[in-house]
Amino acid sequence: MEGAGHQMNAAGYSEAEQKIDHSTEDISHAAQGHKANISNPNTSEKSKQHSKEELEILGGNKAFYGK
Repeated sequence: MEGAGHQMNAAGYSEAEQKIDHSTEDISHAAQGHKANISNPNTSEKSKQHSKEELEILGGNKAFYGK
């Protein structure tokens, strides 16, 4: 399996089968999900910390499409 993360095998499909090509749009969507997780009051602090780390890996605010 390539890389780590939940999208790599979501619903038992590979990245190729999901048509994930790490485009600007894919990265932006991942960043949006992490930003939503950080803002969600029902999310654990551990999960929020993980999302903050992932956002940094994705490029911080530069990860958002159109910025």
